[in-house]
Amino acid sequence: MVERYRLEEGIVVGRKALLQGDLLLRFLTPKGSLEAVARKGVRPSGRSGRLSLFHHVRFQLYTKGEGLPTLTQAELLGRLHGLEEPRRFLLASFLAELSYRLASPEAAPRIYPVFISGLRGIAKHPRPLLPLVWAGWRVVKAGGLSPHLLGPGLYLKAGCLVHGSGPYGEEGIYLGERGVEALRAILHLPGSEALSYLEEAPLERLFLALKHHAEEALGPLKATPALTAEL
Repeated sequence: MVERYRLEEGIVVGRKALLQGDLLLRFLTPKGSLEAVARKGVRPSGRSGRLSLFHHVRFQLYTKGEGLPTLTQAELLGRLHGLEEPRRFLLASFLAELSYRLASPEAAPRIYPVFISGLRGIAKHPRPLLPLVWAGWRVVKAGGLSPHLLGPGLYLKAGCLVHGSGPYGEEGIYLGERGVEALRAILHLPGSEALSYLEEAPLERLFLALKHHAEEALGPLKATPALTAEL
């Protein structure tokens, strides 16, 4: 039976109370996504009371056998002010869920820095949907789900540009010329250059396209219903 301690560092992206009083925590780290349990009555030492969503923490896990590791120590390294605002929190939650679902050990080293940049932008940008759209599509690319943007179509369907008859119908999500131009910039240009294309882009349509594109591969994302209602 394997028993071992290990140190990790990452962002808290999920918290769930379990029936027996334990706490299930989800982390996104540079090595991948992981879950751990904080046991009732055996809360981790250190500054564990600050294990809140989107906090940057260093933590120790204890693994025994094949079950989930137990959180034994935790230390707060940093947090972003601004994400507590309701709409920004919803945007950050969507990005966190998308990143967590895609962060395999192979993709995580590419996804993690984009996720961090996206959170910072959502926390501070006057138009938080803009950094979400940028970071969300970059996470999708880093996770190996980049759409194919060849051809003259202005609708995105099943990862390809197609001609369609309605903006939100069965023929795909309508992006328009500015939307297609912005999406190509996001996926192919450095971050600072791509952001300028988003200033005049249809951000709501780009987000809806991101949502549909991701859910076609991953299934429903829990954070999307409340966020979609906000748009």
